[in-house]
Amino acid sequence: MRHRRGRLILGALGLVVCVLLIGARTTAQTPGSPAPPGARTWDEVVAAAKKEGVVVWSFFGAPGASTERQSREFEKLYGIRVELAPGRTGDFEARWNAERGAGKPSIDVRSSGSPENRRLAARNLDQPFGTLPALQEPGVQWIADPLVDVKAGNGHTLHFSAGGYFLLVNNKLVPPEMGPRSYKDLEDPKYKGLILLSEPIGPSPGSRWAAYAWKVYGDEHLRKVIGNVKALTRAEIDAPKQIARGEYGIFIHPTQVGAADIWKLPKPHPFRLVVPEDGVMLLTGTISLLQGAPHPNAARVFMNYLLTKSAQQIQADDPGGPFIRKDVKPSVPELAHFVTAKPFPLNPDTYEFGSKLFFEWSAKAEPHLKAAGLK
Repeated sequence: MRHRRGRLILGALGLVVCVLLIGARTTAQTPGSPAPPGARTWDEVVAAAKKEGVVVWSFFGAPGASTERQSREFEKLYGIRVELAPGRTGDFEARWNAERGAGKPSIDVRSSGSPENRRLAARNLDQPFGTLPALQEPGVQWIADPLVDVKAGNGHTLHFSAGGYFLLVNNKLVPPEMGPRSYKDLEDPKYKGLILLSEPIGPSPGSRWAAYAWKVYGDEHLRKVIGNVKALTRAEIDAPKQIARGEYGIFIHPTQVGAADIWKLPKPHPFRLVVPEDGVMLLTGTISLLQGAPHPNAARVFMNYLLTKSAQQIQADDPGGPFIRKDVKPSVPELAHFVTAKPFPLNPDTYEFGSKLFFEWSAKAEPHLKAAGLK
């Protein structure tokens, strides 16, 4: 009797285990379910992505040559259409919030500078993307760890590019002997009325400058530099052209991508790139799989693609294009200064800076902008 009872108990336990395993597998294979992301094989994820057939990619700014090339290559590789949805932070959030409020979110992934994506993570508006094969390639060296936030338990932000800022200077309005050689130099009164500043609003290049400049050099420095500013801009792509044309003397501050068009101008260039002696302000480009993404499998495949050597080389092919893999070759090494240059104090930034302090510190510029008549 005892043996029979024991066999019945073991049989019942076995049945329970089978039911649990089947249930777990069914949950993992629920169409469109991103959780748990690593439960399926990558081939199954790709198959599900192809059935979804599209990924909607929202990113900061306007589409560039690398964005278009990556979209075409991804479509060719997987037969999955890439729908581009460019926009600054406010425009993206307005659209996404409206769509979510109506129960019809259309955006799958959002890429921007690390502060914006880290802020999404801090508000629990992203979701896990699981294991990505590109991160398991043997021997790959990264300029920055793509999973630095994930490993620390700080949300689900994926870092897929790295870059650095510099100062762009018109040679006629501000001759080389006039400087500047550093961010600190920008407070000198001789630059009054010569500076074009990326508007310190949201996660913009100007906000990054304002945040770090205030923290390292103080409030008085911020006031003096803003006092030298002639105008603000939100058109970071067009601003370098204004410097090249001589409309302004100094731009604070473009990314390498912002110099792509003017770099094609005949030499000698009417401008110069100044890598500040007090250090380079670094930026990692990041991407998030958004909560409620309608095409989560296609999004995962796309995020993985962005880390492949092919996609990274497309970014490096752009003059000044940001990249995160060390096994690619930049087309213009002079614009890839971020790989070896001395970083500005407190760089590269932390999760705390990107999700919180960035906005608190950059807000210090607001009263000075108003006092200078720029707001």
